[in-house]
Formats: sequence, structure tokens, C-alpha cells
Amino acid sequence: MNRPRRLKRDLRRKVNTRKARSRILVVCEGERTEVDYLKGITSFFGALPVEVEAVGLGRDPLQVVQEAIDRFHEARVNARRTKDANLAFDEVWCLVDVDEHTRLEQALALGRREEVKVVVSNPCFELWLLYHFQELTSGVHRTVLLKEKLPKYLSGYNKRLPVNFPYAAHPKAKARALRAAPKHTETCHKGPNPSTTVWLLIDAIRNAGDAKRR
Repeated sequence: MNRPRRLKRDLRRKVNTRKARSRILVVCEGERTEVDYLKGITSFFGALPVEVEAVGLGRDPLQVVQEAIDRFHEARVNARRTKDANLAFDEVWCLVDVDEHTRLEQALALGRREEVKVVVSNPCFELWLLYHFQELTSGVHRTVLLKEKLPKYLSGYNKRLPVNFPYAAHPKAKARALRAAPKHTETCHKGPNPSTTVWLLIDAIRNAGDAKRR
């Protein structure tokens, strides 16, 4: 796979096509929660000139990364065929959990090799959600997060996010994530329990939009 950041340099946009927007592909291990969150945070940012295509796959990390590669390639082929660089992706990300996956390390190696930015949450994505509400610096099991901790703030949590989820607290969530795992600051790496680098993706979405505004 060619490097995502070079995608649009050799593609000529059609005359009178839609206004250029940064396109970010995010393929998620989960089918609902991650997609809900990405839609919500993108909406929270308002008229940011960035398009986030979130795909909930419901498969293990290795399959998630491979799907991201395939979709990236397909979009690039379409962009070349139509001579419309707007169809290509500027960045490719994946959101995966540690859980009990046996092929996580293979997924991370593939991400590093193909320059797909793989974000790892340990034990799972719900940790990032919890950081919008509270600190957590000691190890925690996935079941405890889903059944005990999150329901304190999201009544009846069932993998769907309410419309009033506090997206505005994402800077606090980032700060809490960094306090819990200060060395876990790169994609394609597994951090300790608890740790998450979802904030890297959130920063990337905002930065891509700000770059288009300049």
C-alpha cells in the first residue's frame, strides 16, 4: 500500500468538483460504540472541513487492519480512475482493543509496515469513554468497565452512546489517558492496562480540519 500522506499529490482534481476536504478512514473493531463516538465527536467539532468515514467491522485486529488497507487501495483506484483526488483518503486509522486477541501483534506489525495508524485501547475502547468522566490508573477488566464503571455515568449502557454524551470533555479524557500511561503516545503499539491512544485520532481529526482552513 502506498503511503496515505502521499495519496493526493499525483492526482488531479476535476474542475468544479466539491470543495476539498480532508478524508480520514477509520476502521473499528467494534461495530457500534466506536462508530457512534466518531460521528458524535465529528459533529461536535462543527463545520470542520474534514470527512471521517467510520467503519464498524466486528472482527479481530488483524482483519481490521487488512480491511483498512483494502479500503484505502479501493479508494485510491477510484480516485485515479475518475481523476478526482477527493475520493482518496488522506489518512488511514484503525481502532482496536487488547481483550483476548491472539493476533494483535500481527496486526500492529502490519500497521507499521503499511503505515496504517493503529490505535490500541487496553483493555478496550470503553476505557476512552470512561476517561470523559473520571480518572482510572489501575488495571481493570473489560467486564468491570462495561458492567460497573461506565453504567455509573451512562445508565443502561448497551454499546450505544446517548445524544448528550460529553464530547466536550475529550481534552480531559486525553489528560487522564496520559496520566495513566504517560509513555503510551504512539500508534501501532500496545500499552499497559489501563491505556488508550484514541486521543491521537481525535487530535488528527482536528489538525486535518485546521490545515484545510488555512
